[in-house]
Amino acid sequence: MKNCLIFIGILISSIHLSAQHEGHSKAESQEHETTHEGPEHKYKMALAFGYNHIPDGFEEGGEESVFAPSIGLDFFYALNHKFALGMVADLELAEYAVDLNRESLERERAFILAILGAYEVLPHWELLLGGGIELERHRNLGVVRFGTEYEIDLGQGWIIGPSLFFDIKEEFNVWAFTALVGKRF
Repeated sequence: MKNCLIFIGILISSIHLSAQHEGHSKAESQEHETTHEGPEHKYKMALAFGYNHIPDGFEEGGEESVFAPSIGLDFFYALNHKFALGMVADLELAEYAVDLNRESLERERAFILAILGAYEVLPHWELLLGGGIELERHRNLGVVRFGTEYEIDLGQGWIIGPSLFFDIKEEFNVWAFTALVGKRF
């Protein structure tokens, strides 16, 4: 967990330094005004609905490989036209166990809080990286999250899009496939 917090600190510092040192040409400024990063669109809030695939998980009855439904709330702040910083809160709506070789780890409606940095690789396509904690009544776990997200602009700040995340947890890994509905303001 300590390494995860150090990593997040380094990520935030590098994004902040990039934002301070990056210059904008007139063309970039005009693009900045017409895309979601304009002054009126510095914030993004979205609801995410999806499924988490837990390859090492099993449900009562012995079914291997669990697909757990999830719901989440994302909030991001655009630091500049390429970088954003945000927080995500995700809730798994399932109960399952994870096989840890000698024992099993029970999971019941796990709740993830994470800080993520986002970098826009291409227009509307972002790479995300960060970390946080998974809170659960049996055992809390540190989480490092890698992901990608594509946004489809519906106009007037409304967006929809697919996301794919890979969570590296202290004891097991999870793939998350989600669809988001949100608004930039």
